Amino acid sequence: MTRVDDPSAPMAWSAHLPISGASTGFDPGGWPTSTWVLHAMYEHADLMAPTTHDDLHRARLATGDATPQLVGEVDLDALTEVSGIPLGVVGRPGEEWTRVTWAEYLGRLPDRDLRRDAPPSFRWFPAGNWPAAVAPPPEGSLDDLSLEALLAVLASRSPQGEDTPCFAFYASLPAGDFDSVHLWTGPLGSVRDLLEEHGGAYGYSPTNLWPADRAWFVSTDYDLQATKVSGDHALVAALRAEPRLECLEWSGPAES
Repeated sequence: MTRVDDPSAPMAWSAHLPISGASTGFDPGGWPTSTWVLHAMYEHADLMAPTTHDDLHRARLATGDATPQLVGEVDLDALTEVSGIPLGVVGRPGEEWTRVTWAEYLGRLPDRDLRRDAPPSFRWFPAGNWPAAVAPPPEGSLDDLSLEALLAVLASRSPQGEDTPCFAFYASLPAGDFDSVHLWTGPLGSVRDLLEEHGGAYGYSPTNLWPADRAWFVSTDYDLQATKVSGDHALVAALRAEPRLECLEWSGPAES
């Protein structure tokens, strides 16, 4: 894809939206319908359930297999805990890990009062550190499997398929840059080239993605563990039918 030198025209639709979207992601609305693609999570049946990701991190610190997290002279490990939630795109773990859906995992917590007043995020899960036996859904980015599946569905529902001209926007936080607008343009099939693992500059999937005609719109907020996809009813039906994706219909205060 090619970096857009002057993003003012292709980003004009964002002018009336809250400025916070420039940092975490935009969600303009206006499409006939939408669905949430829940970022994938996995579990390892053979790991000790009581052990947490923070326990593993501190064990690695003790053996020297992990480097202390320092900001200047401040030891973050002494002040914070490792939740286990990854930031940015993550690949599929090894064969010993099994995909577990949000519905399955949350179904094991029948007495939990789910925070359905917030979009799909850490608020939906028990507070504290995640068990080491679970690889939580990534925050701020689609995981590699879900991104691959989403792009395939978008291509199948676009007249030009993978050649569909589109724009990919990275908000300031995932881009790590508050001084310039990170907007790219190119064919839909080249979106994954933006990722570090494919030779690109980013550790996250695009914050916002849309075709030139804005027939659909993808929004991955930096603070969430799910991606909102808006478009026509046929597109959303195709997303729901894709076996690699777990979709959820959610409507709450943020969308009212």
